[in-house]
Amino acid sequence: MQLCSLVVHSRPQALDAVQVGLRALPGVEIHAATADGKLVVTVEETPGGSSALDTLTAIRDVPGVLSTALIYHYGDDETLGEEVNCESHSA
Repeated sequence: MQLCSLVVHSRPQALDAVQVGLRALPGVEIHAATADGKLVVTVEETPGGSSALDTLTAIRDVPGVLSTALIYHYGDDETLGEEVNCESHSA
């Protein structure tokens, strides 16, 4: 399972359309939005569906989105341990 939180910055005049576009993406929830176009969003990987990375890419491509900033990422995927070795070794 992958879980991400991010801040999405949109054009203020496109805020409503951006929210509609984000809600159409699998695993996306909007938790807060401000009038100046900032949104707090979480993305959860859906079983048998899109990966969190694919959804993050799709968010960036929603018309009206200016930028995204990843705030938090959690992954309990067993393959993460194979790709990233967090053990420290002394020389």
